[in-house]
Amino acid sequence: MTDTPLEILTRMITRPSRVVCGIMSGTSVDAVDVVLTRIHGGGGASRIEQLHYVEVLYAEELQQRIFNNCEVASSNVNDICLLHIALAHVYADAVRTASRESGIPLEDIDLIGMHGQTLRHLPEAIEISGYDIRSTLQIGSGPTLATLLQCPVVHDFRAGDMALGGQGAPLVPYVDYLLFHSNTEDRILLNLGGIANMTVLPAGGDLLDIAAFDTGPGNMLIDALMRKYYGREFDEDGATARAGSVNADLLAWMMQHPFFRKQPPKSTGRESFGENYLDNLISVSRELSVPDIADVIATVSECTVRSIAMHVRSFVKDDRSFRLLLSGGGAHNQFIVEGLRHAFSQATVESTEVLGISPQAKEALAFAVLANEWLMGNPANAPSATGAERAALLGALSLPA
Repeated sequence: MTDTPLEILTRMITRPSRVVCGIMSGTSVDAVDVVLTRIHGGGGASRIEQLHYVEVLYAEELQQRIFNNCEVASSNVNDICLLHIALAHVYADAVRTASRESGIPLEDIDLIGMHGQTLRHLPEAIEISGYDIRSTLQIGSGPTLATLLQCPVVHDFRAGDMALGGQGAPLVPYVDYLLFHSNTEDRILLNLGGIANMTVLPAGGDLLDIAAFDTGPGNMLIDALMRKYYGREFDEDGATARAGSVNADLLAWMMQHPFFRKQPPKSTGRESFGENYLDNLISVSRELSVPDIADVIATVSECTVRSIAMHVRSFVKDDRSFRLLLSGGGAHNQFIVEGLRHAFSQATVESTEVLGISPQAKEALAFAVLANEWLMGNPANAPSATGAERAALLGALSLPA
């Protein structure tokens, strides 16, 4: 006889620890990140152990369909409908890969936290029929994934925060606090994904002291240029950027983008820095006679560094006063890493690896933790970061059919 929802939830909640899987596919649209964790307890008493991490690349056809449907001009409602289900199958296969590689049987996974693939993020209120609407769309069907893997899935993490007037982003700060807060040093967690975002954790502070927001493009524009001109998914080790030269005029044009001057809370994505922006960037680079595409990539990479530095400087004035901890794919880009070390010459700039968390796995791990927090009934947004009216329980549960 099939267990009732109450029996399933009771069994998970009463276990001393749970194996929780986190799934993340980000703005770069390059791969699916899957992490298996063991989590004891919840909230401030959580103990979180990373068990296994795997990255599964998107098939080229799927990747292109996602890119097309991130843009208003090329999106198609039939495609979006199909992708919503297709991604659940892709995620299920990625979890099976993680299970096989780790030796952890699928039936031993208690819960899955699935972020989904963002197609559109519209955090500023738009009036529709007299309602102020903030909206975001992450596709990947929770019920389909739950049924394919016969495992409960928590998903749609951003909607609750946005219903309370928040930006629905960033959602990682709560997890950053659980994993990385310190009583003795100020820490800034910088995630260099497609979009870069940072979390400021003052020494000895609590959740109310958190500041967090998107700083602008991370790897997204670099990756797009590498695909367009070199047929490669990313600039490995920042080698292409290091082979080029920063163009001061193009950099000045990029730094004039209004997002950089906007005050937090704020979040962004392909709506501001997607295909239209890329086309304008290439057009301006030609008008300025930037001699080589490597120079464009160097300039775009420098924009990532400068925009991050500008935002960090709004919180800290003394390089010696904080540690900057890097995660995401950009943590391996030596042009960006060295640029940040130069910008903060007396600060400690290093990967989250030094504290036991893989920089590639950190975002997926965050959604495993957020799923566990939903299960334990703990609000997991940071209103000081998102702008929501209050703390909120994040996510919705899908059970296997």
